[in-house]
Amino acid sequence: MSNLTGRPIYQKGSKPEVSKPIRNAARAAECTLKLPYVCDLKTDTVVFCHLRVFNLAGAGQKPDDLFGIDACAKCHHVLDNKSLWDGAGLNYELILRALIKSQKRRREAGLIELKGNGNAQQQQAV
Repeated sequence: MSNLTGRPIYQKGSKPEVSKPIRNAARAAECTLKLPYVCDLKTDTVVFCHLRVFNLAGAGQKPDDLFGIDACAKCHHVLDNKSLWDGAGLNYELILRALIKSQKRRREAGLIELKGNGNAQQQQAV
């Protein structure tokens, strides 16, 4: 069985793509998950959290650094413990929203680039 990264699940020795700048961009950022009654709203506890959902990685594995969000320590704890999801109101829609917000930050910081962007081509032509 394969996952979304194209690597077989539970493949020993497979290593995810790592980007220290992407991981470090979470420092002092605002939590993008912001679970009500859970989030500590402190930027000093925010870290890069790998998403281990949608079969992005197997047991004991992390997905590529493209698949992560900025989350405070408390939201991160809930995210990593699926048994806590219902009580905290966490669902896939909230995770997707957090992923979109986190990736938008990375793109605005120049850490994620969209190739073939029509705007970039127009700027070069001018």
